[in-house]
Amino acid sequence: YKTMRRRRQSQNEYEFSDDEDHEAFTSASRNEATRQLNTYKISRVKRNHRDEKYLSLANEVFSYLAWQKLGYYIARNDQLECLSLRRCNLSDENMSAFFHGASRNKQIKVLTLYGNSFGAEGMKSLVPFLQHSHNLTSLNVSGNNIETDGFWWLLQGLRNGCIEKLNLRHCELSNMSMLEKQHCYLPNLQVLYLSDNSNIGVDGCSSIASLLRRSDTKMKKFYLNRCKIGDEGVTIIAESLVNNTSLCYLELETNNIRKNGLTALLKLLNNVETIQATYNSNHVLRWISLKGNPSLSHETFNHIDSALKLNQQYVGENYHRVGRAKVRQSQLQSQNRIILSRLQGVDDYFMRPFSTVTSEVVSNYLALVGEDSGLSDLYQFLLGMNSELGFGNCAVGKSI
Repeated sequence: YKTMRRRRQSQNEYEFSDDEDHEAFTSASRNEATRQLNTYKISRVKRNHRDEKYLSLANEVFSYLAWQKLGYYIARNDQLECLSLRRCNLSDENMSAFFHGASRNKQIKVLTLYGNSFGAEGMKSLVPFLQHSHNLTSLNVSGNNIETDGFWWLLQGLRNGCIEKLNLRHCELSNMSMLEKQHCYLPNLQVLYLSDNSNIGVDGCSSIASLLRRSDTKMKKFYLNRCKIGDEGVTIIAESLVNNTSLCYLELETNNIRKNGLTALLKLLNNVETIQATYNSNHVLRWISLKGNPSLSHETFNHIDSALKLNQQYVGENYHRVGRAKVRQSQLQSQNRIILSRLQGVDDYFMRPFSTVTSEVVSNYLALVGEDSGLSDLYQFLLGMNSELGFGNCAVGKSI
């Protein structure tokens, strides 16, 4: 009896009456209709209403006690699936008050804390919630200055491996080396936003590359806009994607990418050093956004776009078909081969694609593209080799 009495007293300590809720959870800066709606939503969360799956609050200014109470209401709610608190002045202190109670909730799947004012200490308060939230698949903490220390706390909290979508835009991140540590790996991460962290730079790209290079990565979409990575950073990212079989969408907007960066991306998508290299190029990446970079008018960009369209054309099909299509387009057609070789800086030996051709090269080519090629393709291939192999002026035409 005494235990139950103490428990009821503890519950009463963290609970408001409806009138007190109305006073605590309204903001003088909002209109009356919004205040009434917010109070209504919170009261349904408080009562664990089965139809209240989504709670969204924006531009609210609550007291420390109000955040503490709301955290307690959410802690004992097992119906809420999505929680959004945008620009709500969640300082480090208020984060501590709120997640002191809310950390016990295990049902939330999507959490948005965009545009608040917390830093590393606020992120530290979030860790217990993250560690217990085995259903959480999406987290947005963009627009908060969590910096390197906060990023470290974040990865500690996400070590349960459930997170699939992570938004870290505009978080003043710089040191990304924690991504290289095995115990900080996020095995189910599919979408990562790192845009508007201008201090990531080239060093950060090296750490990001270690994540993209992993054979078990599930990353599908990656956003790295306005991070000052330049040509060197893009080259590091491109090289890490050579054997990647999951990433299909990449944004690199406004990163001062010039000729060398574009060349690295072109080589990733359609490497013309050898027939085998073309065949084994990246066929998974289907979209690259390069808006805001000074080199978009460069002809290399047009060939990147052409390679991406081939990847899109064969999406969902066997990757070997894409490889064969690229070989036909880049190796079979001499003019394309010469242009691509020049753009990629391939040695003069390769600038003459059919010179010094051996029987091994011929058999490799036919083995790679023969399944999808008709007689016209074979004719063009042999015609290109005509003078080199000594068939004579009309030998190819007569033989075909």
